[in-house]
Amino acid sequence: MYIQCVSSTRAAEILELASDSKLLIIHADDVGMCHSVNRATFLALEEGAVSSASMMVPCPGFAEAAEIAARHPEYDLGIHSTLISEHQSSKWGPVSNKHYGPEMVDENGSFWPRNDRLRASPQQIDDEISAQIKLAMESGVNPTHLDSHTFSVARAEYIPAYVKVARRFGLPFLITDHWHSFCASDDPATANDVIVQDVFQAGRDLTPSSLEGYYISALSNVQSGLSELIVHPAFDDFEMQDIYQGREAYGAAWRQRDFEIMSSRKFKSALQENGIQVINWGMIKTAMRRGAQ
Repeated sequence: MYIQCVSSTRAAEILELASDSKLLIIHADDVGMCHSVNRATFLALEEGAVSSASMMVPCPGFAEAAEIAARHPEYDLGIHSTLISEHQSSKWGPVSNKHYGPEMVDENGSFWPRNDRLRASPQQIDDEISAQIKLAMESGVNPTHLDSHTFSVARAEYIPAYVKVARRFGLPFLITDHWHSFCASDDPATANDVIVQDVFQAGRDLTPSSLEGYYISALSNVQSGLSELIVHPAFDDFEMQDIYQGREAYGAAWRQRDFEIMSSRKFKSALQENGIQVINWGMIKTAMRRGAQ
């Protein structure tokens, strides 16, 4: 998958870098989903294989992830706002104390497994994402940004709520130019938002064996401006195999390859060969706050 939008130099400007800089955030999704994801992602952060990650607060592995995050404030960790619970063998639901009905959860109180079952109001989206950020902060996490699990908020009616929450907590947020166009143009804050020019993520049609070729090719397509490469590190172990139950897309073997490729000398060499500067969301958050003073 390759999501492209209009070029933006906002990130380079606030970071005081040349306007033609190729800036890339190498981002790991799904921290907190389970121990395997936590172990691989924190190792990737420690080794510099990824520059940023985001946490799924409602998930079974969140407490473990939050404990590690509190001990390592140097890690760039955001909130992976979670409104979907897509696995049969591992379920999660809202953290807000609000009462949600079938517009948000199934009969067992778990989030629906697909975005097309989500029918929550924009205010409910605001309430639940806000509650996830608050719980993370109460657990010792200092979030650097906000993004969205399975891109659940990428709807015209949800984008304003998602952006409103991020601004309320002073967080930069993952958004492309297309979805940013659904924000109120007369709001002064809109002009100061940092827009991600290109988002790269391996699509479901790929296989673990084809991932390296995709990622190396993606690096050759990084243009001037801010881009993000989304990956899903974990290990091909019993825990991941049980969660994915033979499904290949984003499954155990896939995530093991993500970890291996991001850590590889070949991938790091390709970054250099393409003149790419790796940054993280924390740098953007700090620059935004400095500019607001």
